[in-house]
Amino acid sequence: MPGYIEDRWMTKRPDPVTGQKKRTERYGKGKRYRVCGIPGVKDESFTTLADAKTWLATAQTDSRRGSYIDPRMGQMTLRIYIETIWWPARHDPLTTGGPMKSKIWNHILPHLGELPLASIDSEHLRAWLATLRRKGTLSESTIEVIWTHLTSILKTAVGKRIARNPCTEMADERPSGSGKSKARAWSREEVVGLREALPDWYKVCIDLGVSAGLRQGEAFGLSADDIDEQRDVILVRRQLQWDSSKPYFKLPKGDKEREIPLSAGLRDAILAHKRLRAPTVHTLPWRGPGNGQRPTATVPLLVTTWFRNPIHHSRFNRNAWKPALHAIGLISAQDEANDSWEPSRELMFHRNRHTYASVQLRAGEDVVSLSHWMGHSSPDITFKTYAHFMPERGRRGRTAVDAWLSGQ
Repeated sequence: MPGYIEDRWMTKRPDPVTGQKKRTERYGKGKRYRVCGIPGVKDESFTTLADAKTWLATAQTDSRRGSYIDPRMGQMTLRIYIETIWWPARHDPLTTGGPMKSKIWNHILPHLGELPLASIDSEHLRAWLATLRRKGTLSESTIEVIWTHLTSILKTAVGKRIARNPCTEMADERPSGSGKSKARAWSREEVVGLREALPDWYKVCIDLGVSAGLRQGEAFGLSADDIDEQRDVILVRRQLQWDSSKPYFKLPKGDKEREIPLSAGLRDAILAHKRLRAPTVHTLPWRGPGNGQRPTATVPLLVTTWFRNPIHHSRFNRNAWKPALHAIGLISAQDEANDSWEPSRELMFHRNRHTYASVQLRAGEDVVSLSHWMGHSSPDITFKTYAHFMPERGRRGRTAVDAWLSGQ
């Protein structure tokens, strides 16, 4: 096995006359023993021979397995790693990158940022979680998201700066708020009220959400050309996103186009909207795969602002959606003059998708078809998210067995 221990204080060969080793020029200076000669492993020095032998054996084993990590690489602090390596390598859209950065800089770095990567362990993580919970301002689901961010950060350092991810070693203790809040749907009265409260040029947005399950960016990026009336389908081919103040198109979530059945009611709502406001053509940059690798896409957008510009999601939420929620009594105004509203995370545009799923499942549509229409990566995700919208699940099966046994 390659590797050896060098005594830096004494010569390698004994004196031919006395038979004793001589002192070198380094005698008494620095650490005496240096481990050398292991492929892919930097030399390491030690004060005692016992420590050098122990480290040599471990390094030889790790080198053979291909799992050796230089301990010095893990001395970089979490803050420096995130700010100089991890975050600059990311290219998240503003809608996800902004909230992610806020959670990392506000809830991870103030508590763990000055720790070397290699020193972060389960004790640090337990103390950190306890601090977050003591604040009383973060829900368990939010803490779970913050934990997920830290897990992802440390995962990228495994094999380069740390040997193991301490978050994955705490699987039984990780925060879990996902099971405490089920997906909720609007009532019919709430949908009608919201539609009435929205400005006329935005009313079709709730139709696209409730009647087709479109995500907000998909609704804002929908083209008049995406409505195939002959086949009665909607072609979901892009979403509208923003990078600060600059809009762009990209493929829908998961980089997958899809088709959704077009109901007669939604078709009529779209036609009425087009009579009210003709689609406006916009040429915007295209990011990521799709679009035939062309750098821009020219699209007659179905829904635009009053000034016929692409819709910015946060301005829509602040200036149209939350006032509509307030108008039908679902949220209160903290400072109506300054567009400051009560937190309403579960009442935002995504609830339209939950309503669409609820209506489809209660009508007896199968989960596989619904998964495709909603653009989920697998039917399993659809089932886990919306199983509680299936009140007949199991009841029909019991009835079928009884009928079969009775010969009916």
